[in-house]
Amino acid sequence: MGNRSFLTDQQIRILRLRAKGLKQSEIAELLGTSRANISILERRAMEKIEKARNTLLIWEQINSKISVDVKAGEDIFAVPERLFRKADELGVKVPYSTAEIIAFLVEHAPISDRIAKRDFTLFLDINDRLRISECILEDFDEVRKD
Repeated sequence: MGNRSFLTDQQIRILRLRAKGLKQSEIAELLGTSRANISILERRAMEKIEKARNTLLIWEQINSKISVDVKAGEDIFAVPERLFRKADELGVKVPYSTAEIIAFLVEHAPISDRIAKRDFTLFLDINDRLRISECILEDFDEVRKD
């Protein structure tokens, strides 16, 4: 059948049944296998989904209009100013106010009391949406010294 996804047909079947509220034990009975096997298949499916999400995020970051790396320990109140400065250098319009950017960071970034808990990147994707990525991209440009 080839479902054109990273998931097997079996994994898709299990996730569908889980989404309908069935327990792993009920799915195991339905599919004639053990609960442990269902558990493993579901966990592997979730890992694949997480990898696919990260892959898409990296792709969006590569194609972003502008991005700012934020280091662990940094005060996020300083981030909008850095984003605006970089946008000005690149001639990119940021359709958000300082307050909106801070509100976005508070809601989506790994922070605690204004301080970044881990390294992350704030970027403006090609559709002008603010995004957070914790898959920090290496600076490949500096590696390529052809």
